[in-house]
Amino acid sequence: MAKSSASDFIPGYEFSVNLDGFMYSFSRVTNLSSSTEIETIVEGGNNDSPVILRKPKRNPDFLLLERALHSTLTDMAFAFFTVGRKIDAITISVQKNGSTVRMFFATGGVIVEREFSPLDAVESTVLVQSLKIAHTGLTEVPLPFGL
Repeated sequence: MAKSSASDFIPGYEFSVNLDGFMYSFSRVTNLSSSTEIETIVEGGNNDSPVILRKPKRNPDFLLLERALHSTLTDMAFAFFTVGRKIDAITISVQKNGSTVRMFFATGGVIVEREFSPLDAVESTVLVQSLKIAHTGLTEVPLPFGL
């Protein structure tokens, strides 16, 4: 069995987000999760535990992507991500020491919210923009060790 070192648990990682084939840099990605809907049934007779059935998914999962506003060509392209726009493929790659250690994939995305941080002339803050994307479910892609 391989022995773990402390550096395996230190959050020294980087990530990239690919939306429909174009890579964008984000400072934060939240809601990396997927869910399913269930129904529980209690049978008559032997009631030691309920029967759990998986139902067809009716509600989407949501992914929240946040980034600071820059003055670059990428930001001009980012402006095309308007509310209601469909995103067919979302790929999130997590790297550590230059190697991809995790990869997540989602399909059937639709931008449901686009938000900017408050504008305050008194404060000296970074303008942050965020995208909330509804999707059909997040899948972690199995990777061979040390890819």
